[in-house]
Amino acid sequence: MTYPRLQSAIELAARLHRDQERDGDNPLPYVTHPLEVVSLLRYVGEITDEELLTVAALHDVLEETDFDPMEIEKAYGTRVSALVKELTRKEPSAEETKGMSKEAIWKLRAEMLLDEIKAMSSDAQKIKLADRLANVREAKRTKSANKLERYLWQTGEILKIVPKDVNPALWKAIKAEL
Repeated sequence: MTYPRLQSAIELAARLHRDQERDGDNPLPYVTHPLEVVSLLRYVGEITDEELLTVAALHDVLEETDFDPMEIEKAYGTRVSALVKELTRKEPSAEETKGMSKEAIWKLRAEMLLDEIKAMSSDAQKIKLADRLANVREAKRTKSANKLERYLWQTGEILKIVPKDVNPALWKAIKAEL
């Protein structure tokens, strides 16, 4: 097998995301998302680094499950663990959002995400581009007009932050979706 650690990570992601679903009518199992991110990273982004592909498979496990990050490090090493943590979105606390409107909370969350992406390593940004490409395509199928407009705006802001040379093919694929 060419990618044994990736295979293991895919199996782990499938187990951890079990019973979770994507958005929209007749949603697919959630695990299809990390698999799509792996595929986009490999075939659009032309990434062959097994550790980066492994991170792509695991990129949402800390955000979407209660999996222990130390288990990632034990199984896949420091680099994979660090990148998964780097890609895990931070959410504002209840205290930070107390008394805020839905629109203000959305703006706060958007600012936090953009700040996180600014601080990411180029390896994390590569995976974020593949993740965003998958999510933009999904958003076009599932989000209402207003939510889609905000999501596409946010995606444009991400392209202003992430240099095109991080992964030109993924960057251009996202730009084409806008």
